[in-house]
Amino acid sequence: MSQENVELVRSALEAWNRGDIDACCGHAAEDVVWLEVAGRPESQGRERVGREQMRQGLESLFEAWETYHLDVERLHDAGDRVLAIVREVATGRASGVQIDGRWGYLMTVEHGQIVRVEAYRHAAVALQAAGVGESAPKLRNS
Repeated sequence: MSQENVELVRSALEAWNRGDIDACCGHAAEDVVWLEVAGRPESQGRERVGREQMRQGLESLFEAWETYHLDVERLHDAGDRVLAIVREVATGRASGVQIDGRWGYLMTVEHGQIVRVEAYRHAAVALQAAGVGESAPKLRNS
């Protein structure tokens, strides 16, 4: 089941990168919980509950950025959770500001659906939360 969980998360992130919000959210349970554990100042500690809240969050993210992409650096099987370490690269729509940083997403999977997403602004914190270190094997995006 663990490899299936990794592939589910990979598929959700691929949909995210295509801007296909419906497909991305389709990998999540209806009552999915999204928590900004340590993330954007405006939403840190905020918990979004439900697929519609997840959809609204992604829509506002895509509205704010002219370009937005997550380069998946690592997917790591952590039992019923999958750790995704990504490089976020974006250009602001109004400001033109460019960002390039590493995030960690710890996603809990149950019955073939993502039921919880914990977003960490610093990949090292996500690695610690998942109980894996920087030496965890990297999985290629093939």
